[in-house]
Amino acid sequence: MESMDEIRRHYGFSDTDEGNLKELAQILLPFTDNLAEDFSAFLLEDPYSASFFKTEEAMRKRKASTAVWYKDLLTGPYNNIYLNRLRRIGQVHVRIGLKGHYFNASMTFIRTFCIRRTAQAEIAEGRKAELLETLNKLIDINLDIITSSYREAEFKKVFISYKAESWMIQWSERLMHGLNLVLMISLLVMALGVVALLGSDVYHALTTDLQTGVIKALGSLLILWMMIELLHTQVTVLRGGKFSVRIFVELALVAFIRKLFVATVEAKDPVSFALLLGGTVILGVILFLIAKSELWER
Repeated sequence: MESMDEIRRHYGFSDTDEGNLKELAQILLPFTDNLAEDFSAFLLEDPYSASFFKTEEAMRKRKASTAVWYKDLLTGPYNNIYLNRLRRIGQVHVRIGLKGHYFNASMTFIRTFCIRRTAQAEIAEGRKAELLETLNKLIDINLDIITSSYREAEFKKVFISYKAESWMIQWSERLMHGLNLVLMISLLVMALGVVALLGSDVYHALTTDLQTGVIKALGSLLILWMMIELLHTQVTVLRGGKFSVRIFVELALVAFIRKLFVATVEAKDPVSFALLLGGTVILGVILFLIAKSELWER
């Protein structure tokens, strides 16, 4: 932010305005208590601004701080110390959560109060116009500095939050990618295990019981096929593709079918076989419904 000398120059605050300021102080300072009272009543009229003053003590402090600021407005000096004081006012308003709109409305109330009191003063009309011009410069300078500080404080607050959120998102994405890689490696290891199981079933079919070995080998082939589908799905996800629930239903269905294959050659009681058959039918219905819903989405 600019220095106070630069701000004064931007607003055209001259030595003439310095002289006008002294006269404005003589006119307006006697109304300090009136301003504090009227401004407090103005704040209490709106439910939002009134919510910041739930106790008499809070309102008393508000009146006192209003009176101090009002006196500083009319007496200055308008230097960098005063500039820093106004900046702190904006920072405090951000900290308590006051919306900028209400602060601007408050400044309009104070401007109107000062204009009316100046207009009522017993001085020449031409002189009143000069004093009101200086008064508007004073209030605009105060409003500019406080609202600029307001924006800086709000931006810093949002920036810190944005930076923290970006950091969390970045590390979450890295963690998710790492977990996907772990899952990919696990699927590869499991696929190798299914290949070993298939080899064992084929060996069993060739050396021991051909019928049982062939049926088990068919079940292992189904599992291997599903492992390939899972690997394909995982590769798609790693490349940014869409996650599919359907593949897991298919995997569960294949596992039940394999169990049915094995149950046909092993001694299974009717209840267990019926449960396997019922589970297979239910999974088949679920898979059908998922496939149908995917077809509708297209």
